[in-house]
Amino acid sequence: MRRISFKLLIYTLILLFCMLALSFFLQGNIITSGFKANLKNKMIQYAKDISDKFKNNLDYSSEANNIANIINGRVSIYDSNGSLIESHGRFMFGRTRNIERQTILDVLSGKTIYRTDQRTFQGSTLITLGMPIINNNKIIGAIFIHTPLHDIQNDVRNVKNQIFILFIAALLASIIGAYALSSLFTKPILKIIDAAKAIAKGDYNVKIDVKNKDEIGELAKTINHMAQNLSKTEKLRRDFIANTTHELRTPLSIIKSYAEAIYDDILNKDQIKEYTYSIMIEADHLNNLINEILELSKLQSGTIQLNIQPINLKSLFNEIISEVNIIIKGNRKFWLFEDDIVTKADGKLLKRAFSNIIINAVNHTNDTGNVYIKAEKEIDYIKVSIKDDGEGIDEADLPYIFNRFYSKSAKKGIGGLGLSIAKEIIQMHNGEISVFSKKGEGAEFVVKLKC
Repeated sequence: MRRISFKLLIYTLILLFCMLALSFFLQGNIITSGFKANLKNKMIQYAKDISDKFKNNLDYSSEANNIANIINGRVSIYDSNGSLIESHGRFMFGRTRNIERQTILDVLSGKTIYRTDQRTFQGSTLITLGMPIINNNKIIGAIFIHTPLHDIQNDVRNVKNQIFILFIAALLASIIGAYALSSLFTKPILKIIDAAKAIAKGDYNVKIDVKNKDEIGELAKTINHMAQNLSKTEKLRRDFIANTTHELRTPLSIIKSYAEAIYDDILNKDQIKEYTYSIMIEADHLNNLINEILELSKLQSGTIQLNIQPINLKSLFNEIISEVNIIIKGNRKFWLFEDDIVTKADGKLLKRAFSNIIINAVNHTNDTGNVYIKAEKEIDYIKVSIKDDGEGIDEADLPYIFNRFYSKSAKKGIGGLGLSIAKEIIQMHNGEISVFSKKGEGAEFVVKLKC
């Protein structure tokens, strides 16, 4: 398997090599063109210097000879009739004379020529400049300057060699830099891969120590957060299995014990009736528990479609209170708000959520306790408060009150899923539920539903 660091290194080196090669090629051409342009300008200036001295009857011969030596070439001067006055420098085996014979008439007609189409015997390009000598708008002669490009080509070659050395050095530096960069870039990715493998094996206690402030850092934070959530989920799953097993085992054990006693025929008629009634109660408890487990599983699966309709909360709570009064014992009193407040929700599910909260309040108050139900319409949401004056909740229990099967102080028959189901339904409606309580001062559940 090719590691991403290797691929990144190869791709980076290919890109750097292409860029450096293109830069080397362009710089070579630019330098060659620059040398040639500079040479042409110098030859024109040399011709002008000789022309000025020729027109002013100064020592142009010394100037021409000096220039010929400087350029390691040849300088020729003609009169207005095309006759050679003098020449200086290298002979170049007659090549310069042939060029001058071919172009002298053009130069004496006023044209300036610049040719690079001839070569010396050494294979070097021969550059020729022909310029007329003009005095008072009259052509009085011509100057030819010839120079081989051999020396300039050597200079260009030397510069290109230096650039090539710099190219190799830059390439080596790029290799080292690309390797360091790929290692630096892939190091956090490898940490993420190792963490993902650990999570896949069930180790949710991994933590990726990545300080990047970019997308990789965000990915590491997301995986850390995912691992934490998976750890919590796994703990909840284990607790759920353990609690479910416990909750199911208890009524099953009672049913089995009572059934065995009846089967052994060791009970009198009244005891048989009592045991049979207990079996029925535990069967109902078991049935309710299983139904609650299935209901919570459906809610958490996300397969339930909400049937959103306008719901009058006052009417909804009146129905809940009427049904609760039928099943509870004692004389608990309900205090209900008077205003008609309408919200949009799934009436069946919302009724189930509020019923669970109210039943929880009833089960934690004495037989003559009070349950206060209030509803207020705020700007963006509807606030519903369900408060009792019962035993309250320990502060240590508050963070876990909505967990599945968290029934530390729950009475028999609740099953530990009522508040979990209520929270799930509220969240399905994009609402919030919270609880406030002090031991001995009752508990208040606050639900906020969006308008």
